[in-house]
Amino acid sequence: EELERLYSEIHLLKTLKHKNIMKLYASWVDIANRNINFVTEMFTSGTLRQYRLKHRRVNIRAVKHWCRQILKGLVYLHGHDPPVIHRDLKCDNIFVNGNHGEVKIGDLGLAAILRKSHAAHCVGTPEFMAPEVYE
Repeated sequence: EELERLYSEIHLLKTLKHKNIMKLYASWVDIANRNINFVTEMFTSGTLRQYRLKHRRVNIRAVKHWCRQILKGLVYLHGHDPPVIHRDLKCDNIFVNGNHGEVKIGDLGLAAILRKSHAAHCVGTPEFMAPEVYE
């Protein structure tokens, strides 16, 4: 059942096509080493967290541009059929191409395909969860 769910999620990731969602080109399971390998597009500046640690002062216009890109990616995911909820959106899961001022949402490994009215399980990074999740 877990392997079936994994293949389902990998298939989902391959079908997502949006300029603000990280592209997944290929994947394979290495059974001998118990690894799952992904080939994605390259991001020259790493994650948003890494970028912000390296560049303490960032122009507010750049930050606004990043926010718009992230929101466009979220609108795409939530408007997908079936809707996709990232469930662990944080600076470590936003990837940056500093030269182009481009950010993309990545690490959709915890993403839930929303088949019902809401996600059934509580997952993600506790520090970034909405308070109502704890109720």
